[in-house]
Amino acid sequence: MYTPSYFPRQRWTVPKEQDRNFVAAFFHMATIALTCTSLAQLGWFRLRGGLCVPHLAVYQFFSYGYFDTTSMQNDISGNEVVSNPYYPNGSLQCVTPEIANLMRIIILLCFLAMISSLIGFFLDIVGPTRKTLKVIRRNGIPSTITVLWVVAIVGLCYYITLLLEVAVREMHPGYRVHVSYEYGCYTITAAGVVAVFATACNLFQQQSTSTEDNQRRRLIDDWDGVETFSVGIQGSDTPLESIPPPPPYTP
Repeated sequence: MYTPSYFPRQRWTVPKEQDRNFVAAFFHMATIALTCTSLAQLGWFRLRGGLCVPHLAVYQFFSYGYFDTTSMQNDISGNEVVSNPYYPNGSLQCVTPEIANLMRIIILLCFLAMISSLIGFFLDIVGPTRKTLKVIRRNGIPSTITVLWVVAIVGLCYYITLLLEVAVREMHPGYRVHVSYEYGCYTITAAGVVAVFATACNLFQQQSTSTEDNQRRRLIDDWDGVETFSVGIQGSDTPLESIPPPPPYTP
């Protein structure tokens, strides 16, 4: 006769589902790579005409520089401007203290964009089970913050082009200069576009609701094992065994 003691009692549990998104993680890494590339040996602004440096990039402002304020000159409006260039690792003509500070702010924003993208990458790879981290990952908050940093960088780039034109006009009134963007600006813009793709991947990922997860765990937890399907009880007679045997046959 079948006895349940031959089979151990088993409780089945559902493993925690990892909430991951490898496609979004790839876009996060691409954002970091593009941001690092824009900080490398890439020009951000090109100045044509005048006596200015032809290329201006953010890597020129990593080291601390200074302005020699001992030599000043008056512009066409009578205001004093710095005539001696900025010296981080060489002379940079047509760079004012305001432009130098804005370039340093761009460097800071680039690092903030990489940090937020790195956080989003780890959230997509690890797949957090904590509710707060899961909400942050599913809503694409890290990549959205990265997009905001990139938008701020692009806005500063446009403002710097205006300041460069004004600086050249004040320092060299007789020269005409044309300021344009170079590969660094386009690369950081591409990083922002890739961050938008990462946000879309997280927002449009099909998610299972918490109600479905709870029901699935409850159904499997209620199944105690193979003894659930046993119909006999050890130590008790079945209905057939309780019927007395028929009387002996007599001709």
